[in-house]
Amino acid sequence: MTKTTSDIFDRMMRLRPEIDAAHYRANREALLEHARMGRAVCESRDGQVVWIQPLEIFARYGLDEFGREKPVASAEPGNH
Repeated sequence: MTKTTSDIFDRMMRLRPEIDAAHYRANREALLEHARMGRAVCESRDGQVVWIQPLEIFARYGLDEFGREKPVASAEPGNH
């Protein structure tokens, strides 16, 4: 059976959340790789090209200045 363009388009639309999630993960990993190597990257903001420094990339994903997960504060009393 030959698939029509409409069938293919419908399947792509059903897969869109998975495609968007995969794109987000790939973009995040690429940005973090550049930041970990100390490289700035550029992006478009309001029609202007701006350079994003590694610290800003780390902050975007909730990481510390070295690109590591921030420690979670303990909620237990007496643990300082």
